[in-house]
Amino acid sequence: MPSIQNEERASDTKRAHTLVRWGAIFAVWTLLALLSAVQSFMYRVHAGREVEWGPVLADRLGDWYTCALFTPAYFWLVRRYPLDRRQWPRSVAVLLGATSVFVVIKYALYAQLGVWTSPWLNPGPAPWAFEDRFRASLAGSYISESIAFWCLIGVVCAAEFYRRARERELQAVRLRAELTEARLDALAAQLRPHFLFNALHGVSALMHRDVNAADAMLANLADLLRRTLRPSREGDRHEVRLAEEIETLRLYIAVIEERFRDRLTVGIDVPDALNRAMVPHFMLQPLVENALEHGIARRAGPGRVDVSAERVNGTLRLTVSDDGPGLSGGEGDSVRDGVGLSNTKRRLRELYGDRQDLAVEAGTSGSGLRVSVSIPYRQALA
Repeated sequence: MPSIQNEERASDTKRAHTLVRWGAIFAVWTLLALLSAVQSFMYRVHAGREVEWGPVLADRLGDWYTCALFTPAYFWLVRRYPLDRRQWPRSVAVLLGATSVFVVIKYALYAQLGVWTSPWLNPGPAPWAFEDRFRASLAGSYISESIAFWCLIGVVCAAEFYRRARERELQAVRLRAELTEARLDALAAQLRPHFLFNALHGVSALMHRDVNAADAMLANLADLLRRTLRPSREGDRHEVRLAEEIETLRLYIAVIEERFRDRLTVGIDVPDALNRAMVPHFMLQPLVENALEHGIARRAGPGRVDVSAERVNGTLRLTVSDDGPGLSGGEGDSVRDGVGLSNTKRRLRELYGDRQDLAVEAGTSGSGLRVSVSIPYRQALA
């Protein structure tokens, strides 16, 4: 249903733009006709002739509007026969030939229009016949009218060049956006199986020790998968409110606690004022998983993982720290190059460019590990 509504809005927008464009073209032709009428008035005043406002204005409008009738034909011709490097000789020949025909048709229409309007605008004993008007107009203005049509071709070509340039620019932007979307989808798809395989491995290990715990872990895992695979409330699959991300993290912790039991303590310190801050979807989970795999799981005894968030000017800083062995013992490279951190870095780069940062450093007490993510602070709409 939303896609149908989007298509209808796009169609309405396109129709509105078309009406505006042709309205602007009509206004330009009208302006040219009025300027031509002013020129005729000035000439008659200078020559000392009587100024007949109605007939002069009608004649000038008729002259220019019969030119305007060919504007759609020129747009079609320029699109059908573009003046590009490959076929410009053929296109020039077609446009010049069409112009010769259009000038004849234009003066045929102009002469017939004069015959129709002459009894009202120029009442007299012997109004000109169609043949006389047509021949006189064609003989007196064929070359000048052809030049006017050539100018019209130049204007139409310029408009088409601009339109094509805009289309290429919009297509390039669209392709870049689609490429970025595809990269983000691929990274998110890679993160979820990595997490899922680890969780299922934990379930498999628990099945031999505690069936009830394994069953509870599977139930929590099902709830977590439902949440991570559903669309975000904000309509953007790659960003969610921080409150929603914390809810997802709590479900993950409920899954993983069955594996660590009393060995794991998790602290979450997120002020309520930051609940509406926008963060990448499913970002905290791989950071916490990294702390568990390289910190808590690699030693005996209890361990602690802390998750915090703070706003620093226009930046949102998210921190995940643990009290494990940290970067000692040659673990630095494996921590930094793991699937979770590597993919998180790439996702942040795709979403925020240079306005993000992910830092891995030793804990404040000299032990443990701290991963800090800084992204632009942006609130969701109320």
